[in-house]
Amino acid sequence: MTSFSFNNRITTLQKTITPGSAVLLADPQHIRYLTGFESLAPGEREAFLVMTNDSATLLYASFSPVEKQSIIEYVPKCSVAAVLEKIPPITSLAADLQALTATEYQALKKSSLTLSSWNSEALWQQRMRKDKQELALISHAVEITKNVLEQILATLAVGMTEHDVRRNLDAQLLLAGADGTAFPTIVAFGENSALPHHQPTDKKLEKEMAVLIDCGAQVAGYCADMTRTVWFGDTPDPEFVKIDAIVHQAFGAAQVALKQEKPTAKSIDTAARQIISEAGYGQQFIHTTGHGLGLSIHEPPSLSARNEQLIKASMVITIEPGIYLTGKFGVRFEETQISNLQ
Repeated sequence: MTSFSFNNRITTLQKTITPGSAVLLADPQHIRYLTGFESLAPGEREAFLVMTNDSATLLYASFSPVEKQSIIEYVPKCSVAAVLEKIPPITSLAADLQALTATEYQALKKSSLTLSSWNSEALWQQRMRKDKQELALISHAVEITKNVLEQILATLAVGMTEHDVRRNLDAQLLLAGADGTAFPTIVAFGENSALPHHQPTDKKLEKEMAVLIDCGAQVAGYCADMTRTVWFGDTPDPEFVKIDAIVHQAFGAAQVALKQEKPTAKSIDTAARQIISEAGYGQQFIHTTGHGLGLSIHEPPSLSARNEQLIKASMVITIEPGIYLTGKFGVRFEETQISNLQ
């Protein structure tokens, strides 16, 4: 396991916790970020983390591997009853309600504690700023993704299905050193590329057809995200050529906005969206310009017109403008970007 400063992460968050209160974290990625504990079965409860301003207790499934940190107390049980046993004599508990099941929430409500919703903003501010180890892992995941995607695009052939390409790409990511895929790989041929989150089908590749692939490697839990759109054939549709150029221009404008003094999520989105809107395709740019990523494929900040979050040094975001023409094709170009601002 990569050596992270888990003790520093925990003590930083503890400074935001009011004395005499406790916080219950249940989101697996929050817990992994703070403790290194990896939940292996999505959808199953494998850990809780109880924190006060001067203590941290990880309650975990006894059958799961755990690498212990000096600042954390470990309890090989994972239930709300075990959580209530370990909470110090306090009256206030702020819980990560979005990550709890209804049954877990009801069990906590039956206790004598005053239950409130925990505000995760302080932790997200920590998670958005990546340390050197995180940046190295993300950069490695990006490198693997880029190399494999270039290889896959170079081997496209008539008769391949979207499923065929997806299976081959996912296998090549693993062979190149990835631990897995960061998200379900998107492969879209022809009109399917007009749906941003299309999932592969048995549609076969034909000459003179748009191909959109959105994929990412995962390395030690950290994600990459990359999209390429190409025309498979020698005679691209003139409108494909047009919107492809607009999308790349929008991407460049967003990159310039990122390098300005005190860029915000909004300013980057505005830069890309203005290019596409002025070209007459504003209604066909149907998602945000990008998002943060790290242990989760979608993290704050969302690059949207409503988000004034400053983009600071060591934040990692995607920039991914797109234009989608229903019934014809779509074009998206996406890169994972590390902010080098000071």
